[in-house]
Amino acid sequence: MLPLKALLRLYRAHPWLLLMSLAGLMLGVTLVVAIELLNHSARTNFVAARSQLAGEANYRLAPSGGLDEQLYVTLVRSQPGLDAMPQLHAWLKDQQGRSFQLLGMDLFNPGPLRRLFGEQPGREPDFTLSRADSVWLSAPEARRLDWQPGQSRAFMLGTDGERARTLTLTLAGTFEPGAVPMERLLVTDIGLAQSLLGKAGRLDRIVFKLSDAEANTLQSALQAAQGAEFPAQPLWLEPISPALDASQLGDALALNLSALSLLAMAVGLFLVFNAQRFVQSVRRPQLAQLIILGMPPSRVLRWLALELSILATLGTLLGLLLGSLLALALMGQLTQALADLYGPNPIDLLRLSPASLIKALLIGLAGTLAANLPGWWQLLRQSPLELREGNSRPPTHPWQRRGLAIAILLLCALCLLLPQTGLGGALFVAGGWLLAMALALPDALRALLGRLRGHGPLSVRLGVAETQYHLDRTAIAVMALQLAIAAAIGIGVMVSSFRSSVEIWLGQRLAADLYVSAPKGVAGSRGQLSEQSLTAILAEPDVRAASRRAVHPARWQGQPIEWAQMDFIPELKAAYPLLAGRWPATPDEVLASEPLTVRLGVRVGQILDVTSEGGPRALTVTGVYQDYGSDKGQILHAFEGGAVQSLALFSADPEGLSDRLRARLGERVNLLPAPAIHAAALKVFDQTFVVTELLKLLILGIAFVGIGSAFMVLGLARRGELQTLQSLGIGPRHCRRLLVWQGAGLGLLTALLALPVGYGLAWVLIEVVNPRAFGWRLAFEAAPLHAVTALLLAPVCGALASWYAARRVV
Repeated sequence: MLPLKALLRLYRAHPWLLLMSLAGLMLGVTLVVAIELLNHSARTNFVAARSQLAGEANYRLAPSGGLDEQLYVTLVRSQPGLDAMPQLHAWLKDQQGRSFQLLGMDLFNPGPLRRLFGEQPGREPDFTLSRADSVWLSAPEARRLDWQPGQSRAFMLGTDGERARTLTLTLAGTFEPGAVPMERLLVTDIGLAQSLLGKAGRLDRIVFKLSDAEANTLQSALQAAQGAEFPAQPLWLEPISPALDASQLGDALALNLSALSLLAMAVGLFLVFNAQRFVQSVRRPQLAQLIILGMPPSRVLRWLALELSILATLGTLLGLLLGSLLALALMGQLTQALADLYGPNPIDLLRLSPASLIKALLIGLAGTLAANLPGWWQLLRQSPLELREGNSRPPTHPWQRRGLAIAILLLCALCLLLPQTGLGGALFVAGGWLLAMALALPDALRALLGRLRGHGPLSVRLGVAETQYHLDRTAIAVMALQLAIAAAIGIGVMVSSFRSSVEIWLGQRLAADLYVSAPKGVAGSRGQLSEQSLTAILAEPDVRAASRRAVHPARWQGQPIEWAQMDFIPELKAAYPLLAGRWPATPDEVLASEPLTVRLGVRVGQILDVTSEGGPRALTVTGVYQDYGSDKGQILHAFEGGAVQSLALFSADPEGLSDRLRARLGERVNLLPAPAIHAAALKVFDQTFVVTELLKLLILGIAFVGIGSAFMVLGLARRGELQTLQSLGIGPRHCRRLLVWQGAGLGLLTALLALPVGYGLAWVLIEVVNPRAFGWRLAFEAAPLHAVTALLLAPVCGALASWYAARRVV
């Protein structure tokens, strides 16, 4: 262990080297862990909430407007052994604002939901229906909420825009949960739920556990029932999979977060590599002494690998702890963003994933060893004399670096020219562009400093010459700073372009004067306007034109899409500018949204076999329209009748019309003018990217910590030079001022060179990544505020970092 103690003694003499190594790795791992846990928790919570409602069921019957309970009776009698469960569902909020699900089911025959209930030690759960407000909770959840059997609590049913009312529910008992977590789920009997929710004789859905043959048989029975006893209602089985639904959850947000985490890890590894380069320059005499004493270079390398492993393990473990705390702090923001996009989710727990933690641990260890061991081995291949008398400056290999940058750019060009490389190729282009430009930064800085070297007063020329001379020492930290600044600019410009495109799209799409929608239905789904409300609205004399609209879930080639229907009135056609093709002219023709054509390859003239709750249907695509409302893809069809979810009204007096409808219909409808919808949509957009902005600032913080550490270590290495300057009559104050101006100038030059890199990254994200990932094409917006912020922030932070370092070393 003596060699290891000798190696570690260096950090006692130069603690900034240890701090720089640990800080870069720790902060990089922190963001990787935080984002991995956030993505894992969001998807796990989503699947858990949906699994609570589905259990082992793989099909559901859930038409808009619900079902008559007699249909369930008919199916059970006609299909012996049918594994089915009728359900009623509602969202509730308690007095603390937490969301809960209320599930009405057959408690005595749970059917496909039997795995919700685990083994009951010593007793069976007591589902005695002695009270009309009885609900049951899983025992762990009751303990977590501190809710004792017999106690009553008040919940709010509905929201402010609906007919909100208070429900007082009494905990009648608890049960042990089974294979599915029973978090924020209140269970009651279906009969009690009908009374509590005011849905006597109605069901929201029926879930089934069926084989393919049983599903075909049941579908035939449903078609027969639709033609006989229930003629006015489409009855179509829909396959369900909470995991498949979760695969679409927040894809745009998850992609941004994952890219930011990998970028943070890259910046952290840059800083660790930079610190080890300084360690190499300082350790040359010590390594030469170990080899002269008889230790083979391979054994020295093993001790160095052990030292790196200890540092990497310590930094990674600290990163795991801080990452978990950061994820806990950001979980509320992410939950709110996803709730705005996908509706409420009662489960907002942070879930520690062993796989995510192990992944971050391996990335930290493997990244540190891979980044530093080759440099150490190259150094140990020198003779002891070369090690003792060689240059203490870090070794540079400009042609290797330039060759690697050119090779990366060529691979990026290949991925751009080959669309079949898909999203993976697009992400490689984004990462490769950043890495190649970082590798080219030292040459660009050297050339720029060379041009500035002969200009200005003596102090400026001295500062420029010193910065150029020591560029090999600061190159890695400056490359990390450029990576962070360019990424911040690129992502900021992409988000600004996205917001601008959405704003223009909303301005086009919201062409009507007033929009009328029904209160939300079961599980936050779209409700439908009653016939009485619809007749009363259309009979208003101030309604100049109206378009009915409904959106239903559908599937094409197993992929979930949206099937939208509306009246193709002339006033609304201008709100849907076509990118290609023409408007539909026959009942079997539709328009396809741009994401559907880009992601799933749909083309004008193609026939789509679409399955929805109304059954399968062949539809021909006649045109393509721009849409940012759904990344799943959407088809737009002429309204053919059935339930109406919303109305777009054109009127010369929208305010007066809104007042009259509100006085006449009350809370049976939601009335929103176009400006209100526009503002609400942009608020949701901004909320979605709050987490992205926070993490972007953290990455900039990591880079500035790195540049500050680099200046600190550089100051330690330059103590001899600074003493020489002081012996020539330059006082400590002037030396510190020189270092501060060097830091500010280097930060400014790095920010200037990062501007084209950041805008190049923005172009890749907008023109390559977004179309391949989501099918969206965005209008490029320069967003100069991001560039100005970088130009102001970089020199200030560089000056502060060098000022702090100067105070410690001068």
